[in-house]
Amino acid sequence: MIFNNHVLLLTPGFPEDEDDFLCTPPVQDYLLKYKEVFPKTKFSVIAFQYPYKKNNYKWNGINVCALGGNNLHAKKIYIWINAVKCAKNINNNLPVTSIHSLWMGECALIGNYLARQFGCNHICTLMGQDVKSSNYYLKILNSEKIKIISLSQNQSDEFYKIIKRKVDDEIYWGIEDQDYSINDERKIDLLAVGSLIQLKNYGLLIKTVAEIVKQFPKIVCKLVGDGPDFSKLKSMASQYGVDSNIEFTGLLSRKEIFMLMRQSKIFLHPSIFEGSGFVFAEALANGMNIVSFNVGYAKQSEKWLIAKDDNEFISQTKKLLLSNLSYEPFNIFPISETVHKYHQLYKLN
Repeated sequence: MIFNNHVLLLTPGFPEDEDDFLCTPPVQDYLLKYKEVFPKTKFSVIAFQYPYKKNNYKWNGINVCALGGNNLHAKKIYIWINAVKCAKNINNNLPVTSIHSLWMGECALIGNYLARQFGCNHICTLMGQDVKSSNYYLKILNSEKIKIISLSQNQSDEFYKIIKRKVDDEIYWGIEDQDYSINDERKIDLLAVGSLIQLKNYGLLIKTVAEIVKQFPKIVCKLVGDGPDFSKLKSMASQYGVDSNIEFTGLLSRKEIFMLMRQSKIFLHPSIFEGSGFVFAEALANGMNIVSFNVGYAKQSEKWLIAKDDNEFISQTKKLLLSNLSYEPFNIFPISETVHKYHQLYKLN
């Protein structure tokens, strides 16, 4: 096939095979959809840190060069040198027309250098905690040379606060419409999905259930995910006397999570920070109602209540439980729009 564009994607991590559903699912969806809509665009991928072993392989027909950095600081310069070598080999085989880096970090740094070498444009997508002031790459990168894309208004605002430069565009990671009946039985009252880390604030989920159980003693809640806070949260649930109301499922596949979403009424997300929060879009596309803080994509509506503090988070959850809820799906981010917006950026070389 003759390709019109050749996009080099630089990312800290990429799926190690086609069954690796945990590694950046929205990016996986995006690439598959893009290949379907624009088959004459070629993608090549350089993964800096994950997979942890150095390897060259194909993922759904896309060539991947995994450098095996394994997040080891001592190997960082070595990984950067190898990334440049790999990119030059890729460019020699078929000239790169656009570089797309993920996270404002080492990939954006190397992307800037390569864009100058190849004479092409460089697009960087902000992905999450890279818009925190602790990210020193924000200070050292010449961001004027990069088309910077954010995933949400909140993320754009945080970026501007730090370096006083507006993003070039906001492009969400999209999702396909979900195919199911809105009349499916919703036996699960509350569902939460995410990494069990301090930032996600799942202690508030347990406190919320502990308050709600006083009014709804048979409340059913499931918490999907794993992480360093797993044992701590299980102990907390026991201490609050709600261990019979909350099921800790551990890690589940995306397909299994979507199945649970279609069986659930309210999505609780107590996280105190999100660059975007793709899981919000997934929950809405599967007909759920949401309670969260003003993080990531958060936008107040009949289906999405935004809390200002812990007490309001609990009261908003009670309010939804007492409401006549609608489970109509709402796809706020159709993936076809994502693909077409990036396609326009890739053509600007």
